[in-house]
Amino acid sequence: MIKDVLVPEKVGNYYIFPKRVVGFDIEKTNVTATKVHLKGHSVAIEQFLDEKLEIGNQLTHDQKVVKVIKNIVGSMGKFDEIYTAIPSSQVIFKSLKFPFLSYNKIKMVLRYEVEPLLPFSLEDAVIDFIITKQFPEEKSSEIMVAAVQKIYVEQQVKLFEEAGVSPKKVSVDLLSLYSLYKKIPQYANLKSGVALVDVGFSDTRIAYIHDGRLAFVRTLPKGVFSYAKALSGRYSISQSEAVSQLMRFGLTKEDDAQYKEAIEKVLGAFWSEVAFTLQSFTAQIGDAVDISKILLLGQGSHIKGIDSFVKGFLHIDSQLFQVEGLTDEKNVSIKNSLTVPRSNIISLAIALPSPIMDKFNLYQVGVSKADMSLLNKQLITAIVFVCVIFLLLFLHSFIQIKKLDNEIAQSQKEVISRLKERFNVPKEEDTVEDVVDFAKREVKKEENVWGVFSGKDRVSFLKYLLVLTDVVDKEALGLQIKSLIISDADKQIVLDAKVKGFPELKKLVKDLRSHSQLFSYVQSPDKTEFSMKITLKK
Repeated sequence: MIKDVLVPEKVGNYYIFPKRVVGFDIEKTNVTATKVHLKGHSVAIEQFLDEKLEIGNQLTHDQKVVKVIKNIVGSMGKFDEIYTAIPSSQVIFKSLKFPFLSYNKIKMVLRYEVEPLLPFSLEDAVIDFIITKQFPEEKSSEIMVAAVQKIYVEQQVKLFEEAGVSPKKVSVDLLSLYSLYKKIPQYANLKSGVALVDVGFSDTRIAYIHDGRLAFVRTLPKGVFSYAKALSGRYSISQSEAVSQLMRFGLTKEDDAQYKEAIEKVLGAFWSEVAFTLQSFTAQIGDAVDISKILLLGQGSHIKGIDSFVKGFLHIDSQLFQVEGLTDEKNVSIKNSLTVPRSNIISLAIALPSPIMDKFNLYQVGVSKADMSLLNKQLITAIVFVCVIFLLLFLHSFIQIKKLDNEIAQSQKEVISRLKERFNVPKEEDTVEDVVDFAKREVKKEENVWGVFSGKDRVSFLKYLLVLTDVVDKEALGLQIKSLIISDADKQIVLDAKVKGFPELKKLVKDLRSHSQLFSYVQSPDKTEFSMKITLKK
């Protein structure tokens, strides 16, 4: 597109060209999508969709996902770009520190530093990072590295390509969630340990944030289905019924003692594992660090009473993750006062622009070629435009000069023809300068001859003075004359004077112009103290 070639998409955080981005979060049981509109500095959250994958047909899981993506794309209306994220369970995370503040310098050495830490070949890996904290006094940066096998990124991109679209960006779910967390004012300034726990149907994603920076990321292969499986055994119901009981009643079914005992034991066993994971995080930080807050999200956060249970079980302040604080920022709005569904929090995080995730993109296949292609297009376009501009300027100048030359030549012919007719100019006088000089000499001769006989027809200077005296009401106008010069040679009167105001000045000019038999032109001054020129009629 022309805007990609000639003008950058944005300058800093300001979007020059408005665009709509759809963020996709693909889980094992459903796909959620959120559309945001980016314009200037403003971000408008416009639409949320959540569609479950079909159950019990002959399609593979990927085919079901492709079908759902097609449905969502068809329901989303107009958009410009698609962002998606791969699950953190497929990603290797490493927290590293580099003696650089520059993003580009870190990127240059990153692969060499990460290679020994990977359980797979560097050639098979896609690596990117976010800066979690910088220390200007040390000129160093802490980063969170995300390394994933290329095959997972290719599989993610293929799902969209088979649905007829192509993602512009592939991020990681928990990194996007962290960037959303940092955009919410009530969370961004928390300095103590905070755990983000996203309980899905089949796995649980945990991000530990220490002193405002992302320190650890881990995925547990257990989720709501694990709850349901354990509950079905203890409560003697099917697993599907257990899921239904969990999502309908949660921990609020007080009239059923057997159910209450079973659900508390199931959740207790699960959150003991989560607590162990959190303890391992704090142990690695050291310095007697404690977790002061747990923020819950995902499908598991829909279980009624889960926040109170976790708070009582772990003795840690536990709350549902709230995104409404986003609108505390003056540039973020939610269209039509929509409420952000809890299931769409990750897809919203993927779609929202963020300084943290701005440069992060695991979809690097062909990125270098695309960048080089864009650069070549920009250079070629710039050269073509410069050449076209110079060519147009040259053509315009050439055409204008040609027209002007033709006009001058035509005018000269007309002048020579008219003057020759009037003054009997000799044929040998064939240039404009010669013909005009000859005509001037002839006019001068005629004036001299006429002057001898026209004395009686000349208007006397006294007559001019008389007219001026009759016309001008000095008292009414407040006229004060400094000087009055009548020049017969120049055929004009120069009146240096002053009047009371602009209405009087306007009347003076009007009265003088009424004597058109004597005056051919009366100058209209723009000041009440003026020097007025009055041209005499011959």
